Amino acid sequence: MCTRTRSILLVTALSVGALALQPETADAAKKGGQPSKRDAVMEQCIAKAQAETTGFTQPQGGFRRADLYKTCMVQAGMRP
Repeated sequence: MCTRTRSILLVTALSVGALALQPETADAAKKGGQPSKRDAVMEQCIAKAQAETTGFTQPQGGFRRADLYKTCMVQAGMRP
């Protein structure tokens, strides 16, 4: 393989790598170490679903809990 081909492959690989890392860097900068709004809503919805299904048996309780969680997330305007 000639030097020119190696150089082109190297530049292409580095470009793809840089593009792949951009979203992660942006997410980390946006969060700034603080929990996101989505994380807070998720915690609230999980707690609400668990509290409302304390007396259910396992298969039924698990499905009910999932439905309550999904409904809570949708009502908060977020994707479950």
